[in-house]
Formats: sequence, C-alpha cells, structure tokens
Amino acid sequence: MGTQKLDNNLPMVVNGAIERFLKWLDKQGPTSHDLMDFYGSKAGIWIKELYFKNKLLGLPFAASALIQDAIFPSIVAMYRKPGREAIGDAHYAMAFLKLYQITNDSKYLTKAESYLTALEQSSCKGYSGHCWGYTYPWQNTECLYPIGTPFITVTPYGYWAFAEHFNTTGSQKSYEIAESAAKFAANDLLKHKMPNGTVCTSYSPLDSRFVINANTYRAAMLTEASELFKNPSFLTEAQINIDFVLSYQEPDGSWYYEPVGTRDRFIDNFHTCFVLRNLTRCYKITKDEKVLEAIKKGYAFYRDKLFRPDRTPIHFAVQKHNKLRKYEMYDYAEGINLGCFLHDIIPGALEFSGKLAFDLITRFQLKDGHFLTRVNSFGMKHKVAYHRWPQGQLFDALTHLLSITSKK
Repeated sequence: MGTQKLDNNLPMVVNGAIERFLKWLDKQGPTSHDLMDFYGSKAGIWIKELYFKNKLLGLPFAASALIQDAIFPSIVAMYRKPGREAIGDAHYAMAFLKLYQITNDSKYLTKAESYLTALEQSSCKGYSGHCWGYTYPWQNTECLYPIGTPFITVTPYGYWAFAEHFNTTGSQKSYEIAESAAKFAANDLLKHKMPNGTVCTSYSPLDSRFVINANTYRAAMLTEASELFKNPSFLTEAQINIDFVLSYQEPDGSWYYEPVGTRDRFIDNFHTCFVLRNLTRCYKITKDEKVLEAIKKGYAFYRDKLFRPDRTPIHFAVQKHNKLRKYEMYDYAEGINLGCFLHDIIPGALEFSGKLAFDLITRFQLKDGHFLTRVNSFGMKHKVAYHRWPQGQLFDALTHLLSITSKK
C-alpha cells in the first residue's frame, strides 16, 4: 500500500464541495424520497417475498424491479411521499457537529441539534432504551421486518450522534439518550451459538441472522459506551461480537456478509468498510493486537480486491446477484470515512481517502451541490437524491476528512 503524500489543496477542494452541498441541502430540506420506497411498498414486498421463496417464479418480477431501479429511478416518487430516516438524520447531525467543531460557528450547532431532535422523536418504542430502524417495512431473505423494528446497523448512528453532541456541548440529555441506546444494544438482541463455538448477536430483536457487519456495529458501540459510561459490562458484551467476527475472517482478509449458510454469501465494498471502521473504533480503545492484525489484513484485501487499477471502487468482490452497479457513491462515502478512522494506524490510508474524495467531487457532484446516487452498468447516472443513501453519508465523510486535513 505504501505511504502517499496528502494533497495540500485537498482541504480547499473538500470545503468547496461542502459549501455547494449545503446550498443544495438548504433548498432540499430534511426530507427526501428513499431508495427503498418501491421495495417497502406492497408490490415491492410481494416481489421480494416471492423471489426469496421461489427464485424461478420470482425472477421476472425481480428483474423488472431491478431495471426500474437502475434505469428509471425517479419512479420511486409514485410509491411514497418524501420523508426522513434515522440514518440520514444521524449522519447530518454528526456532519454539522464536525463543522461546528471546525468553525465554532453556532449556526452549525443549531442545525445539528435540529436533526438530533428529529432523531429523538423517531426512536422505536418498547425496548430497553433508544433505538432506531426504518420507516418502511423491509422484506429480506428471512422475514418481513415491520415498521418500528430497531436494527443494530441503524441504532449506532443515533448513539454516535448523541454521544458526539455530549462530547461537544456537555449536554446531559444527549448523555442520557446515548446511554439509553447502549442499553438497547446490550440487552435486546438475540444470541446464537455458532458452529465454531463463538456467539453471534442478531440484526434485530426479531431474527436469527448471522451478519458480520451487524456484530461489528454492536462491538463498536458497546466498546465506546464502556469507556464513556465507565461500564465494564458493555465491554464484556462487545468482546462476544469481536470474537465472533475475528473467527470468521477469511484467509485472504475478507468477510462474507453472512459467514454461515448460503443465503447472503457476498462480499462488497461498503459492508467491508463498515466492518473495518467498526473494528477500528474497538481497537482505538482496547488496543487489542488481534483486532489490529485483522484490520490490517482486511484493509489489504479491501485495497487489493475492491478497487480497479484506476483506483475507483468496485462494488462487489464476490457477487450474489448482478445489481447493475458500476460506481456506487455509498462505496465512496464509506471509503473516505474509513481512511479518516485509519489515518493514525495504517500509512497511506488518509491519502487514499483524499484521492477518493477528489474523484467523488470532480466526477460525481452535480451543479446543484448534491451527489449522484450511482452510475449503473450501462453508464446511466442515477441523479435522484436520497438522504439515507448516500447524501448523508457523503456529507459526513467529507466533513470528517476536512476536520482531519485542515489540521495538517
């Protein structure tokens, strides 16, 4: 991988991109359509359920849905009114908090707090603490998650947003909400004994899925919560997830989305970033050399197998279905963010993030300031903007990069 030189002009380029994005966001407002508007509709749920039960019967319908998403994305407006999602609100809150930390301009703190208010209001009810899911029903290979189901892949973003607000302002309310969210992660997920003797925790309180990135989210959240709230039981719970994840790392450094069974045997770009970023969060507190070794091995796989020779992201290393994606902006967002987390651990990681950011800004930011969602395999540009995927993630990643590079 080697050491690369950080471009001195990068902070200026990133700052310009953020300023353009903020102008778009002011016009757009906090609501948008969502990538899942169709798949959360009755027709979308029926198609996914049929396909998962009988691929032969469901294939024509699934193919038509894929073509709709790839070629006619604006059709999503037919299925649902614009709304807001917790992941989007959390990323915007974290991004505005970073801008406040950089500039000390109170308008950014006010913006962040408006998103935190929406986050507090959207928390799922009936669990040990604050937790978040989606505002649409989600059909996957195992079950249909109803609206109001909290997920361990969503809740940490709410936790991180409130924890960061506490760290920035000392807000006791944000401290209590973050601690409450940590209690959900510690208490409300199911545990499953794996064939290799480790224990995995569930994606939600309703399922028995064995998902690698979900376990890293719980590990990262509870590891950090153990330090913030001086609660060693959180760290004990996090270690369960860490042991599971490390035990299922492949010899080449990769992780399958689900390491057991055949349902979701794929390896893609942004899920790989999730795993590496979350393990990095754990390592920065535990200083566990086994975790560091896994990170280095996983990052080497990421750089070697999930990028083209021109250093643009490849969406899949191991593909389950052809999703007709050439350039996925979520891959850019998570890649930029990952390098920021690894900047003091792996030489060249931050510089590589800078190159990803420059490529993103120069090729995929539109004139109005928002970013493409993706470019499909036919070269067609998906211009419909969704806060949950990937506008919020891109904004947060760029502010993270700016916060680090502006200090250098």
